[in-house]
Amino acid sequence: MIRDWRQERDDALLQLEREKKPELRAEIAESLCQLASEVGQEELDEFAPVVVRLLADRQPELRCGGLALGSQILPLDEARELLSRHLADDAERIRVEAAGRLADLALPDARGALAQALTDESFSVRFEAARGMAALKHKAGLETLVEALDDVGLRFRALAILGELGEKDAQPYVKRVFDKWLLSGFERTQAAATLVMLGDESGLEHLMKRTRKRWSPDRALALELLGRVKAEAARPLLLKALADPKDTCRGPAARALGLLGGEGAHDVLVQTLDDSSLDDDVRLDIAEGLCHLNTPESLDAARRVKVAGEEARHELTAMLRDREAA
Repeated sequence: MIRDWRQERDDALLQLEREKKPELRAEIAESLCQLASEVGQEELDEFAPVVVRLLADRQPELRCGGLALGSQILPLDEARELLSRHLADDAERIRVEAAGRLADLALPDARGALAQALTDESFSVRFEAARGMAALKHKAGLETLVEALDDVGLRFRALAILGELGEKDAQPYVKRVFDKWLLSGFERTQAAATLVMLGDESGLEHLMKRTRKRWSPDRALALELLGRVKAEAARPLLLKALADPKDTCRGPAARALGLLGGEGAHDVLVQTLDDSSLDDDVRLDIAEGLCHLNTPESLDAARRVKVAGEEARHELTAMLRDREAA
């Protein structure tokens, strides 16, 4: 049976008009965003009226949904203009959403709007703006990111962003976090990777150690981060995990190998797909690893990945679309 997404869209909009409960209306808005992610690129403009409808709603959650959908379907310049306008909204929640979506776009033309958002009275808005500046490799938001290291809710994200920014002035602040006595395993592992990315190799030993603890909850994270920091010494560990059918971290190892790259990475990932015991999740991880390699050959191989479930097929389609749009 062929899916009629247009009917699903119209039914959701009708339901939105009839529903009174805010939480259910928010779920409907979320379903519309999800539906848009599952249609073809050439059909996205048919969701433009949905963006207008959501942005006109009085409920903040629906307006946030409109910004999310707009950033997803509009041409980049139009999305940038839409999000930039909403950085001046009276509602903090809307400004946070606009700044976060603008940061995700990582557009050089958005630098001015993000710089202005760095002066917002809300720390949450300033954090999203700092994240956007970091994505553009600009250190204007460094002070905000360092401040976020003391926020339990933002620390993990701030560590990762500081690593991608690569500003060595942040190294002592990250080291202070890494050396904390009471720190979650995930945060310490992320801090270790960030140290490596900032030029302090002392974090590498911690990452390698965590990958050898088979039942450690942060092992998957440590494996992927070893790929992200380009730790060549970790290649044997990644290959071993990927080849072991009983290893629950085959997927993270596949993503890490793609991030690490190097000669033979493409062939190993493609050959692993011949394993009939692989479930859809691992196949998607291998596809992501191939996308990370980012060569014509690897992207073509990712397009040929076969998954069984409908949800997995939608996820693979979205992954490839995002890669091609990057």
